[in-house]
Amino acid sequence: MNGGAPTKALSKGKVKELNGLVEELMQHGFREANGADELLAQHRDMAGVLDRIRRVEPKLRTTNGRPRMETVAHFMRWAVERGCQVDNVRVAEHAEYGGLGLESCGPIPAGECIITVPRSMFFYVTNEPRYRQLLELMPGAMMSEQGNIMLALALIMERFRAKSDWKPYLDLLPDRYTTPLYYTTEDMGELAETDAFLPALKLCKHIARQYGFIRRFVQEKVDELRDCFTYDVFRWAVSTVMTRQNKVPVNLAEFDGMDHTLALIPLWDMANHAFPDTANETRCVAETCYNATNEQLECSLTREVSDTASVPIFIVYGTRTDAEFLVHNGFVCPRNPHANVQKRFTLVPAIPLYKERAHLLELLGMPTTGTFSFGPAREPAAATTTTPISQELISLARVSSMTAKELDEYTAMEETQRQTLRTYQALLPAELCARTERWLATVMKIMLLRYPTTIEQDEALLKTNRHHIRRLLIEYRHGEKQILRSWCTLRGV
Repeated sequence: MNGGAPTKALSKGKVKELNGLVEELMQHGFREANGADELLAQHRDMAGVLDRIRRVEPKLRTTNGRPRMETVAHFMRWAVERGCQVDNVRVAEHAEYGGLGLESCGPIPAGECIITVPRSMFFYVTNEPRYRQLLELMPGAMMSEQGNIMLALALIMERFRAKSDWKPYLDLLPDRYTTPLYYTTEDMGELAETDAFLPALKLCKHIARQYGFIRRFVQEKVDELRDCFTYDVFRWAVSTVMTRQNKVPVNLAEFDGMDHTLALIPLWDMANHAFPDTANETRCVAETCYNATNEQLECSLTREVSDTASVPIFIVYGTRTDAEFLVHNGFVCPRNPHANVQKRFTLVPAIPLYKERAHLLELLGMPTTGTFSFGPAREPAAATTTTPISQELISLARVSSMTAKELDEYTAMEETQRQTLRTYQALLPAELCARTERWLATVMKIMLLRYPTTIEQDEALLKTNRHHIRRLLIEYRHGEKQILRSWCTLRGV
């Protein structure tokens, strides 16, 4: 088998021990957790059980043990033989992005198609016989709602298949990732109070439960999973899929009439992510489309590359917040135009004129409490195409800042005129705008105080900490705080 299958089966005693640990893991995983503190405590308990499981399970290799760059030439030959077309582009070492990436190796005209990948090279779950056992055993919802788990299991089966046709691609994949599945409990603590904290905890809990379910009910019944399904292998496969999956238009009518599925796309998925940035003309971001007529993915450049020096080539992974990039892709995105924070805000019942404020929010169709989003602060005049704050939050801020007279005026106002309170760029009285900005700045300052560290402490940690994952989490946390601080400095609070 590829990747190093166990040399011998576990003893009966070890099997019994492992089964007991899996049961313990499942008991933790199906307990309800109320709030971040309980979820973190549950994460610690489950992480402890998983550490014991990992010590019992066989140690399997998911790579061929060679540096990734040594496998590139073989991979490129394989890709071309399978129908890929590559023009003046190569896979190269991009340490600043945590591994490999694509770059130019010659002049490329604007509009030139630099990479094509035929549909036959998309790796996805089909209904062919080798997946039939898996498809019959897994709940139907797994295919339609959790296709990432199905794709991860297919990846494991292929990784450990003797003489796999996909071996050159699989050999090029990383052996570990920076997704939350690789965080220690100490790492996870760095995310306390951030937007990424609960999603990261919930992801780890979900994958641990999926591991337990597959171990108990599926693994022994699927021939190609029986000897190669361990937690370490599973988290590697899930992380591979999380960081590389794409929804592609492949006809899967056999699966409840779906006309798309999740897939891995070799070669194209070697490109790192970046958004186009007009302020950085050296950044080369390619566009991608699926050509249904030719049944292939096509990747092209919108600008000319004429430099003799190699130019990194990026693609856009999608519109995501920094928290989403961290949890689902394992990195922090510099200069993310969609940088966004979500925090819980409430119209406090103890404040003066609470009933009047709540009534006005009701007339506006806005809630009095909830998790509302905002990005870096900008002056209203600067926000011509996008707004840095949600309608819910700007409405709450304005209503919370009103005097009794203003509350009466806007409550009695005609509906369409009153709705301007929901719009960030609306022309409103200067006094109300100033009070609203002070309200937002004060609330943001209070939120900054809830983090275990200050911005200055984070900056000091980034100068001294060399642990890759820990630095990544501190960098993310620091960026989130900078968004909060921007609202404080807008009015010098």
